[in-house]
Amino acid sequence: MSQASEDTRSLPTVAIHSLILVITIILSLAGNLLVCLAFYRNRRLRTITNYYVLSLALMDILMATFSYLFITVASVLREWPFGFNFCQFNGFFSYFWCVISQGILALTAVNRYFCIVKPQFYPTLFSKKKTVLSIIFVWLFIFTVLLAATFLTPNVYRWHFQYLFCQAIINDEILEDIAFTVTYTIVLVVVPTCIILFCYGSVHCAIRRHNTAVIPSLREANGQGTLSAHEVQASRVLLAAVIAFFLCWMPATIVNILERVAQSSIPSFCQSLHTLSAACSSWINPIIYGVMNRAMRNEFKKLLHCQKDN
Repeated sequence: MSQASEDTRSLPTVAIHSLILVITIILSLAGNLLVCLAFYRNRRLRTITNYYVLSLALMDILMATFSYLFITVASVLREWPFGFNFCQFNGFFSYFWCVISQGILALTAVNRYFCIVKPQFYPTLFSKKKTVLSIIFVWLFIFTVLLAATFLTPNVYRWHFQYLFCQAIINDEILEDIAFTVTYTIVLVVVPTCIILFCYGSVHCAIRRHNTAVIPSLREANGQGTLSAHEVQASRVLLAAVIAFFLCWMPATIVNILERVAQSSIPSFCQSLHTLSAACSSWINPIIYGVMNRAMRNEFKKLLHCQKDN
C-alpha cells in the first residue's frame, strides 16, 4: 500500500483541513488543561473515578502537543518536513493514543461495574493507589504490545496527505497488511470494546432495576444500601464519554476495515474526514464533563474567571 509522493489536495481543501486541525489543537489543550487544573485545585475532585478522567486528559494533551501540532504544519506545507525518524515516532504515538484511550475507557468501565453492580468488592479492588497502578500498567502493556508489533511485523510509518497522519505500512504486502489489521483490531479494539459493552450493559441493568424497584431485594443483596446518586451520575458521565469516543472513531474504523481488509477504494474526502473526526475525541471529553458534571463545571467557571478555590 504505497502513498502518493505529491500532495494533490486543492488549496481550499488544505486550508479547511489545516483550520480544523488548528481548532482541534486549541480546544484539546484548553479543555484538557482545564481538567488537569481542576483536578489539581479541588481536592473534592480527586476521586478514584476522576483519576481515569485525568489520565485521558493527559494523553489528549500529549497528542495535541506531539502529534497534531506537527501534523498541522505538514498539512500547511503539503509535505512532511520533519524527517523519517520523527514520522515513525509521530505515527506510533497516534496509534498508541487511540489504543490507550480505549484501554483507559475499558478500565473505567470495569470500575463502574464493580461500583454499581458488585459494590461489596469495590473497596477491596479499588483505591487511589491501585487505580494509579492499574492505569500505569495499561499504559506500559499497550506500549509494549505496539512496540513489539512495530519491530516484529516489521512496519514503517509514512506521511499520507489524505489521511493527514503518518500511516503504518507493512512492506507493501497485502496479506501481511490484512493479518496485522485483523490482529490489531481483535486484540486492541474488539476485546476492550467487549469489556466496555458488558460492563456498561450490566451497570445500566442494575440502575434500571434500582430505579424501578423491580427487585426490592437488590439493596440487601448488595449489602451497601441504595445506589449512590453521585456514583450513578458519574457512570452516566463516563458512559457519555465512551459513546462520544466511539462516534468520533467510527469513521476511522470503517475506513480502515474497508481499505485494508476489504481492499475497497475509499474516496479522498472520506480518507481525510475519518482522521478529522477521530481528532474530535481529543477535546470532546472536557465538554462532556463541563455539561454533565456539576462539580467539574463549577471548577471550570472558577478557573475561567480566575477565582480562587474555597
